[in-house]
Amino acid sequence: MRTIEQAEVYFGRCDQAAGYLMKGKKVSIHLEVLGQFGTDVKQWLVDLHNAIAVECYDPSDCLEDSCSPEYKLSVLVKNGKAIASAKQVN
Repeated sequence: MRTIEQAEVYFGRCDQAAGYLMKGKKVSIHLEVLGQFGTDVKQWLVDLHNAIAVECYDPSDCLEDSCSPEYKLSVLVKNGKAIASAKQVN
């Protein structure tokens, strides 16, 4: 079972990765590191997507007919690493 500290480190990394992804950079993590956090590639992708959504969410968008940026994420698994990239779709 993961400890609270491990969860904080994991989600802190996801938050940091979200910033890089939104700038058009790729982010990678070793699969064994994901395993240490008790997660897998699919869950990592979901967590990155959620981190970007939180970063982009602006409640004023709902009031003004504008919309927050949306990103399409993809992950490639190669040589024991998961490599994520994001592309803005709106």
